[in-house]
Parts: sequence; structure tokens; C-alpha cells
Amino acid sequence: MRIEHGDDGALVFGYLDTVATAGNRASDAVLVRAEGSGRARSYRLGEVGACEISGDHGMSVVSRVSPAARYRGHALGLLMDGRGALEQDGRRASLAPGDFVLYSGERPFRLHLGAHHRYLLLGLPEHSVPPECAGRITADPELSRLPSGRILTAMLTETTRLADRLGPVARWEMGEHLTAVLRTLIRESGHGGTAPDHRAALLDRVLDHIDRHLGEELSPESIAAAHHVSVRSLHALFRSQGETVNGYVRGRRLDRVRRDLAAPDLMRLPVYAVAARWGIRDASHLSRLFRARFGVSPRRFRQQALEADPAPARDGGAGRDRAGGSALRQNG
Repeated sequence: MRIEHGDDGALVFGYLDTVATAGNRASDAVLVRAEGSGRARSYRLGEVGACEISGDHGMSVVSRVSPAARYRGHALGLLMDGRGALEQDGRRASLAPGDFVLYSGERPFRLHLGAHHRYLLLGLPEHSVPPECAGRITADPELSRLPSGRILTAMLTETTRLADRLGPVARWEMGEHLTAVLRTLIRESGHGGTAPDHRAALLDRVLDHIDRHLGEELSPESIAAAHHVSVRSLHALFRSQGETVNGYVRGRRLDRVRRDLAAPDLMRLPVYAVAARWGIRDASHLSRLFRARFGVSPRRFRQQALEADPAPARDGGAGRDRAGGSALRQNG
């Protein structure tokens, strides 16, 4: 993390984009105006960049968008202590402890944190937020009040507290778990309400069936036949959840492939063999699907996962602090 002090505040970059250098400005640059000193600690949970911010004085943060930015995903901010507010896309979200918001660093935003604050910021992978949902989820405090949102808050709180005890594989997997719950939350927010009990029970059985047969031939026809329903009814069941049958199966398969590609004990297994275990047997098809969902090729993802820094934190902080825990200070 680098900090440059100026008359209008402290320009901070690299709090999420930890590989940034002075000659290559980080994608997450912001202008910070603080009434006193504060602290920021950066670390990673697999693909998820994290930064814990704390201070005893008020702080305002304004985005500084760079055309050279590598990061194109959304950020999630969880207020753990104090009071705060976020403004973006014409919306303003007031934050109390336990509230979180999503926002994009590609568009202007303003974050205010009051005195005695503690704030967790996550830099999310691009694939975490479907493009068609990006415009409606920013600065929406109601997300944290949905059932999936409360679960996500609990996960984030405990992950922050215990991250230094996690091994390298566990930290990577925890990042995947967090983004998976976030995807569930976004889908839930766009398709309010729950299915009737009998439809929910049927959907539970169908999803369980799909997970148990991912490595086999799966089609809407075979899934419907296994549950004695029509194909039309099966499609309607998934549409009620904002999904398609084939899209859900494909996503589950890709998630399993991605998980196995990050596993050190499977590194000697060729990529095509990993994919075949989960029902994807066309190598070129795999590459297109994987890149479309995760923004990187399967081989490149495996390389990044296996090269990830394995060192756990030793200083009581959450995860390894790559920048050493930087202090922020800007008067008035």
C-alpha cells in the first residue's frame, strides 16, 4: 500500500490491489480526508482482496478512477463499529454496525466513516456480480437485511476474526465461499419472496440430484424424468429463482472444476482431466466457459492459485499483511 500526502488529502492506492507499484498505479486508488490518524491492513482470501480500516476520528473517502486499472469488480464494505454512509449512483446508504453495501470503484462514490470506526472492505472478483445486476445493487443497505445478507455478515465477521488461523488452501476456499453466498444474495434480492413449500421441497431434491450427478450426463429431460415432473415445470421452477436449468448445471460444474484446479494435491492432474471429472469433456468448450465465468483461462487460474502466497499471519492480524499495516494521517 502506498500513500501520497497532498493539500487536499492523502492519496492511497494498493489497499486491495496489493501487487501495485509506484510506476503502476493501483486500480483501487482513493482520496482520503481524515481528522486524525487511522490504520489500514491489507490481506487476501484467495481472489478476494481485503482491507481492514480503523480509526478514532472521522474519515471521508472519494474514488479516484484510473483508466489503467486492472481491477474491474465490485467492492463490499462492512461496517463493524461506528457509523457511516455511502453514496453512489444517486443513492445514499446509512450504515450501522452489521450493515454492508456494494459499490463500484469504476464510478464515483463517496464514503464517510464517523469517529471510532472499524470497516472491512473486500475487493470482489469480477464474476461475483452479474453485469445485468450491477446497476441495481450499489449503495443498497437492504441487501444486508435479507436472510442471505445476515448469513454473509456473520461469515465476514468471523472470517475477519479468525483469518490468521487459516492455512493457505482454507483462505482460498473461504474467499470462494464468501463470493458464493454473495451470488446467492444478489439472486435473492432480485427475486424476492420464497417458493411455496412443495415447490421449495422439489427444488431442494432437484439441486441435490444435480450435485450428486455432476460428473454424469445431465439434461433438463433426464432431471425432470428423475423427479416425475414435466420439463416445462422444471424450467419454471428454475425461472422462479432467476436461473435456467442448463445455466445452473454449467455453473456448478465450473465451480467444482475451479475448486479442484486450486487444490495442490491435484496439481499433477491435467486440466482436461479435472474438467472431465465434472462432466465437461470438451477442452475448447471448457476454456470458453471458464473464461466467460471467471475472466481467466483454466490454466492461468491454476497457475495463479498455486502461486498464491501461502504464508499465514504471525502478528495477530487477519491474514498476512503484505504492506505491513500502514498508518493514515491527514489533518482537517
